[in-house]
Amino acid sequence: MLLDSEGYEVVERFQTETSIDLSSQLSLIKERYSWDHLISTGYGRQLSQKVLGGEVITEIKAYATSAHHFHPEIETVIDLGGQDTKALLINQKNGQLLKFEMNDKCSAGTGKFFEMMAGSLGLSLNELVAAALQGNNSIEINSTCTVFAESEVISLLTAGISLEDIARAIHEALLKKLVALLSKVTRPDATAILFVGGGAKNNALVQFLSAAISKQVLVPEYPDFYGAYGAALTANILHQENL
Repeated sequence: MLLDSEGYEVVERFQTETSIDLSSQLSLIKERYSWDHLISTGYGRQLSQKVLGGEVITEIKAYATSAHHFHPEIETVIDLGGQDTKALLINQKNGQLLKFEMNDKCSAGTGKFFEMMAGSLGLSLNELVAAALQGNNSIEINSTCTVFAESEVISLLTAGISLEDIARAIHEALLKKLVALLSKVTRPDATAILFVGGGAKNNALVQFLSAAISKQVLVPEYPDFYGAYGAALTANILHQENL
């Protein structure tokens, strides 16, 4: 993501599939773009620094920075990414991180879970979401491991359970993990949370999460770019300090 010199206008944003070789993509960025200050974040930040230079910050720092910048009234953030899920508690006054929790290293608690479950049903992600909105919360997927959950989904389908109810159960299985993480960082008097990461584009999950925690769930326009926003904002702050 590229921000202008004032740090408010997005000059350009782009993303690539995670299956694409990161090193070659970084080399392409180096050829096509120039910048005054660069900050990298995410799992590829060390490689990015090696190829592009600049500095690095953690995803947690990036999310805290962008959340406080765009939503200073919100102190609780949940990030559902492809590799992990994070819940953050932020100081509303200064944007400092007060506490964070992460899921264990298992795809059952990440966006990858939806991709694998959709594939096991022969559906696209959009089709899985649409089906979930039509399903009833009447069955459960008990397995916490993605491999076993996939087997359980196939068994439910073979048993004649409707595709819609299975899709709803898949969402409910991941929803429980999100609620458990949020319970560790959310203050009792909080009225809203911020939902970011690629998983926040799942409108079924957003609806189910809001109902489960009895709070408003806010989703920014580009939730999957929120970490990039935080890195870009940090880069702009450091650039201004060096002028």
